[in-house]
Amino acid sequence: MGWRATSAVLATIFLTASPATLAAGDGAWSAMASGTTKSLIAVWGTSGRDVFAVGDGGTILHYDGRAWIAMPVAGAPHLTSIWGAAAADVFAVGDGGVILHYDGAVWRAMASGTTGGLDCVWGASGRDVFVVGPEKREILHYDGAAWAVVATGTAAPLFGVSGVSGRDVLAVGMNGTILHYDGATWSAMTSGTTAHLTGIWMASAQDGFAAGTGGAILRWNGAAWHATASGTTKHVARLWGAGGDDVWAACLSGGLLHWDGVRWRAVSVGSQQGLMGVWGPSPDELFAVGKNGTILHLAAAGRAGAGR
Repeated sequence: MGWRATSAVLATIFLTASPATLAAGDGAWSAMASGTTKSLIAVWGTSGRDVFAVGDGGTILHYDGRAWIAMPVAGAPHLTSIWGAAAADVFAVGDGGVILHYDGAVWRAMASGTTGGLDCVWGASGRDVFVVGPEKREILHYDGAAWAVVATGTAAPLFGVSGVSGRDVLAVGMNGTILHYDGATWSAMTSGTTAHLTGIWMASAQDGFAAGTGGAILRWNGAAWHATASGTTKHVARLWGAGGDDVWAACLSGGLLHWDGVRWRAVSVGSQQGLMGVWGPSPDELFAVGKNGTILHLAAAGRAGAGR
């Protein structure tokens, strides 16, 4: 199992939100009709009219700017992460070593070389893609031709991966594990925490964030990781940012956090559903996904001043 089953994280009680416009205080979040009650784990896209969400039971949804449409994939298991290099070059990963690729027309299974659960995918390009998995403590790399297991030297389960380039990649995991890849080897970094880190997002080689259990959010300044005051003890599942002063964090027990370059603050989205992923096509438009088919949307017109 991945980060969602770590310790007592899933003991949180999630309440159902009504499908109406949600008052966020300083931005109008709307609950979108997803057409599913399956929990959604991750979201990614190329624009506000080309967005994918994945989750339980092999769920893959696509948003074309008008509606969310299911994209059935025969035999697909629980999916945990999605990332793409382009609209016709998208990767989704999940349980049992499953890696799916979308070519703009159909989803096809790829030979991953592992049966371990996979939790996160990120790439520098469509020919330089990284996947991490907690069950077998492994990192996979795709070079455009085949997937291969990469030696990391760690025994810690890994939950998240992100980077700046193919020569500057970071992976995070259990007990504060942070690994860095320089294009040749993976090496351990000092995180200063024992929290289980499940999300990471890098703004640049000199600025990045990692987050996880107990409200832990760390910031990288180019030389060291240090703790930031998140103001919460919630499990911060995943991160996405438009820049180093505009970062969003999805909380597994509900709500979002926003970093404005100075501090983190809670942003009410009007829903008490647990959120597991957040992504935006621009600084002014956001999508968040979570439990029971929850998809929340902050349109560009509603972002003026929201969390900024």
